[in-house]
Amino acid sequence: MMKNDIPFPTAQYIDPGIPEYANNPLIAALPPINDPISAASLFTKKPHFSREEIYLPSHIRIHAISRLVNSFFVPFSNHILLEQKISALIRQAYLGRNPKEASFKKHLNNCFEKMVRKDLNAYIYDNVSSTALSMSLVGISGSGKSTTLNIILDSYNKTIFHPNFNLIQVPWLKVDCPHDGTLTELCFSIFMALDKRLNTSYFQKFSRGRLGIGKLLTEVANLCLIHAVGLLVIDEFQHMNMAKSGGEKKMVNFLVTLINTIGVSVILVGTPKALPIFASEFRQARRAAGHGNIVWDRIKKDESWDDFLDEIWKYQWLQNAQELTEELRGKLYDLSQGIADITIKLFCLAQARIILLSSDWKKEYITFNLLQDIYDEEFAVVKPMINALKIGDNRSLNEYNDIEIPDIESSLINTFDLMKQNTIAKRSNIVVDESDKPEIAKKAVKSLVDIGVSEDIAESLVKDAISSDPNISLLQIIQASTKSVASLSEDAKKEESSCVRKPKSWNQLSRKDIRKLYSEKTGGMYEVLLSNKLIFPVERFMA
Repeated sequence: MMKNDIPFPTAQYIDPGIPEYANNPLIAALPPINDPISAASLFTKKPHFSREEIYLPSHIRIHAISRLVNSFFVPFSNHILLEQKISALIRQAYLGRNPKEASFKKHLNNCFEKMVRKDLNAYIYDNVSSTALSMSLVGISGSGKSTTLNIILDSYNKTIFHPNFNLIQVPWLKVDCPHDGTLTELCFSIFMALDKRLNTSYFQKFSRGRLGIGKLLTEVANLCLIHAVGLLVIDEFQHMNMAKSGGEKKMVNFLVTLINTIGVSVILVGTPKALPIFASEFRQARRAAGHGNIVWDRIKKDESWDDFLDEIWKYQWLQNAQELTEELRGKLYDLSQGIADITIKLFCLAQARIILLSSDWKKEYITFNLLQDIYDEEFAVVKPMINALKIGDNRSLNEYNDIEIPDIESSLINTFDLMKQNTIAKRSNIVVDESDKPEIAKKAVKSLVDIGVSEDIAESLVKDAISSDPNISLLQIIQASTKSVASLSEDAKKEESSCVRKPKSWNQLSRKDIRKLYSEKTGGMYEVLLSNKLIFPVERFMA
């Protein structure tokens, strides 16, 4: 079934630090075990941000704002905890499956016989001791479960080839439970995930005909063993339809077999709706409570929330960004209830809205009312969940757990519809050969990126240049774009020189600048402001 046209990384063995790990090739080939600081750096993501970009045209700044959605992540203690638990789950699974020992072949023989008999419960030989564990991860939509899992899993190789054992190891496998999922569909998802990872054709082979669920389950178990799968993550587990799957016991029996017989660690991920499943027989199964349940909660309104907002507030493409006040902190928490995904998207959409609608740069800042308007218009679908969180209504949370948080890209596009209608001058109808335009654009973007312009900004500048002149050449595109970038730098320098000045140079500012008045004052500042008619004479008012 294996095709040989895709290379797999060859195992590089390291000393994990303890003898039982070092003696097992499947563990020694994994990356070093992270300490908390290394784990935190694994999660930390910050988007590119340049102050000069705030002077870009409005429609280009919108593209820069969307960086926050995919390139911003602040780690908290629960992220570090999950990374350490997954690290243990993968390595513990391999302790009982050492290819250097005879027990590894016994594992293979046991599974082969079970597959022949199409019965995972069939007794063949004395079962080899399993060291695998399981865990469940429960959290509301948008709490960051899947994102965090993906970051952790991506820190491990997807495949590792061991030449001495002629073995291709799959350290982890993650599948999404299909909507209205059945055990059959779950098996197909696992086959497809293995095919994508190993360039095999298991799905094509086992989806033909009408194979019984018993046959499919034994095939999945067999493949997990022969490909040395260490961890199986089943996401969106609340979609599993127990009635269609033949009942809860059948599902639990399959998962427990993977853990106790095959030696694969299992993580079930879902929303609160999946809690009854997690609290069932699976929780009572041997080793199933090995690493327990993690309830993934929203960000608490404490120092963690303040740190999160302080970090994200730095990324504003507004020309008159204001400081973060306690009122705004409270409003953001009230509207998001500490769900990071909602907060980030609300923050992005608020920036986009004010940039596109403001006619004066001085009005480009986030306000209390702006946040409320964005929430009412773009996040209506999550309001029931937010309200349930506010009042602590767990029963309602179970009803709204499948709500999808609005997609940021489509919301940003919709924001353009709210722009004030401006008269657009008609261009002459010129028929131009556009066959070479994509190639010219690519070359221009590459040239701009090479000189330090971020790719998303470069694409927008090139698009503007081509739109302004359909017959423009590659050199002219680059010249026009670099001129725009240069003018931004000059604007930034002027802004810097006028707004950010050291106290010793305040006497060089204009006469109307309060800093100059302060630097030259000989008496009290009140008298200086009064004599320059910058404040109202309080004495006259009191009289």
